[in-house]
Amino acid sequence: MIRESRLSKEMDADALRLTTSMDFDQNIFHYDILVDYAHVLMLFKTGHLSENELRSIIKALKTVEKMGFDNLSEGEDVHEAIESAVIKLTEFGKKMHTARSRNDEIATCLRLFARDKVLEILSDLAELRSVLLKKASKYKDIVMPGFTHLQYAQPTKLSHHLIAYHDMVERDFHRFLDAFKRINKSPLGSAAFASTSFEIDRDITARLLGFDGLVENSMDAVASRDFLIEFVLCCSLLMLSFSRICEEIILWSSEFGFVELPDEFASSSSIMPQKKNPDVAEIIRAKAGRAIGNLTAVMTIYKALPFTYNRDFQEMNRILFDVAHDASLSAKVMVKMLDKIEFNVENMIKKAGKGFTVATEIADLLVKKGIAFRDAHRIVGEIAKRTEKADKNVIKEILKEFGIELSDEEIDEVTDPVKVVERKKVVGGTSKERIEEMITTRIKKLEEDREKLTELKSKVENAIKKLREEVERYGGEMG
Repeated sequence: MIRESRLSKEMDADALRLTTSMDFDQNIFHYDILVDYAHVLMLFKTGHLSENELRSIIKALKTVEKMGFDNLSEGEDVHEAIESAVIKLTEFGKKMHTARSRNDEIATCLRLFARDKVLEILSDLAELRSVLLKKASKYKDIVMPGFTHLQYAQPTKLSHHLIAYHDMVERDFHRFLDAFKRINKSPLGSAAFASTSFEIDRDITARLLGFDGLVENSMDAVASRDFLIEFVLCCSLLMLSFSRICEEIILWSSEFGFVELPDEFASSSSIMPQKKNPDVAEIIRAKAGRAIGNLTAVMTIYKALPFTYNRDFQEMNRILFDVAHDASLSAKVMVKMLDKIEFNVENMIKKAGKGFTVATEIADLLVKKGIAFRDAHRIVGEIAKRTEKADKNVIKEILKEFGIELSDEEIDEVTDPVKVVERKKVVGGTSKERIEEMITTRIKKLEEDREKLTELKSKVENAIKKLREEVERYGGEMG
């Protein structure tokens, strides 16, 4: 339809296949309809459409919306296809595109899509944080080995480890929350890039669509995709967090023997009947790699594009939808998998002292006795050379060689992993009081974050509800 204005020949079939976005435009069909509703209502309110024209266009749009994306037949993209379908239903549809370009239209649709995905992911992350804090509370006294370089290092607590997971996810939550402020701005009304000479009201469409304000400069509004890149960045960082947790699930379900995988989140071998494989965790780990590649792709596409609109942007859209799907689905799976996962606490406790994990605490005790740390480090290193276990008698004998006398009670305090973790009373440490303090403050913060999220969701939902009510007023029964 659009080609007829300037071009006399149909596009080459292969060129059309190369340039069409219809294979992934289903992601924004719903949002394009909402943008059309808001735009024609604004045209009516500013005197560019009569009430009769508005009613006819809205009725047609509702019909198209009810028919769905799969029944669109014409157009190189969803915007043109919807417009063509509306024009088939009413001649007034030819006025629908007044004071608008596909440039500001697609930018608006993408922001609406990203906005909803942010809210969806935030909801799942809030639930994941809750699951992790409940698990931390349940296992707050369970000791386990901690690792550096994947080697047994120092005793810690399962609760301490789970809180670390939580805090990593909490930072992801706040990145999305902060990104929402920049995503939720309206570019609609900027037209191709130089605005329009029609006297329109951009604030009307921004309000109808639930935006917090405008991307004011019309050139910036259509030329900018940093909001898209930021969304992909947030998703990539989230997938990195998931990947690290999944890596430990994979390790812990294997030789470590720290977790029992839920059947719902594992698979079996096609040939080895005894196998229980961590396939779900492995797939999420792999999707983190894809997210990193996609982040690189959108930044590379964007890095040298001249102002304003370039069709290169279309390839960024495909990536946006792909990354959003993976991050959103992964978040849902992580919530359920971590909720159902079982920890082999007996094995954790048993291995808490493996690899002489209490060595650092022995060295610290020597420092408290007046020995310089580097000397204490050397002395305990000598102990580690002679014994792989924290054998109290061996330790006493070796210390005597260095002229150091420790009582049985003192040695017991620094060789029992359960007692060692309780000695870490500094802020953020592993003592019971610090663990309980961390859990309590994080539960309170989660409640506050959920309230913020509820406010954001309610604001958006109420705006779309009011938009639908206006559509109903001029278009009869809702589609």
